[in-house]
Amino acid sequence: MNKNIGLLLVFIALILLSVLVVNGLYFNNPAGQEQTAELNNNLSSAEDTIKTNLSINQTKEYVPEIADVVIGFENESASQATAVEANNKVVNNLMALLESNDLEKVATDQYRVYPYTRYNDNDQKTVYYRVTNQIKFTTSDLDRLPVLIAQLLNAGANRVVSLNYDLRDNNQALNEVTTMAINSLKEKAKFMADNLGKENYRIKEINFGNQNIYRVNLMKSASRADNSQEFSEVPLAKEDVEINVSLSAEIELY
Repeated sequence: MNKNIGLLLVFIALILLSVLVVNGLYFNNPAGQEQTAELNNNLSSAEDTIKTNLSINQTKEYVPEIADVVIGFENESASQATAVEANNKVVNNLMALLESNDLEKVATDQYRVYPYTRYNDNDQKTVYYRVTNQIKFTTSDLDRLPVLIAQLLNAGANRVVSLNYDLRDNNQALNEVTTMAINSLKEKAKFMADNLGKENYRIKEINFGNQNIYRVNLMKSASRADNSQEFSEVPLAKEDVEINVSLSAEIELY
């Protein structure tokens, strides 16, 4: 046999032997079998997972703890000095009355003096000066508030601008209702998992929506139309403060 042909045959035989050995190692490798099994399990697990979105709207009402009140007095005169002097006298009386009570954050606000023209039946015009002033305060004695409002009207106040019930710490109430909303989300997710044949759930993503505080302005309108009119008390309905929190989340059941 030619020497070159013999070497060629030996080289081809070595190549075939290498291919057989490599193929044998691949098909009999336990690690390869484990990787294949793990891949199949992952695919099976992914097929068994249920993804859904849940929304929660949580509300709780709280008994009000304080009231923020704004009262006002306005008057007018053809003389600016007379109008200002009369306004200052009444406002000083109102401030003295408020300071004699156990109140918080008593302060004057929105003081204005401005002229305007009034015409009579003969088209004659007269310039008048209107003076407006407001006093704001906070009180925690809500049971006595109807009597206090009446005293202020009797002392010269001719407008109750606003009266809002509120809480001392709104952030604490918001945190409490937010915790309730999250717990409701978990309960709802567990309920769905149990009823869909899943063992557990996970919260993938959570988004907070609105966090609202609904305060109640109970004084729609209260004014002193006649100087001879006297009030013993102004009836007020004490309404609760409502806290509302909404959130949504992406849930996986598995």
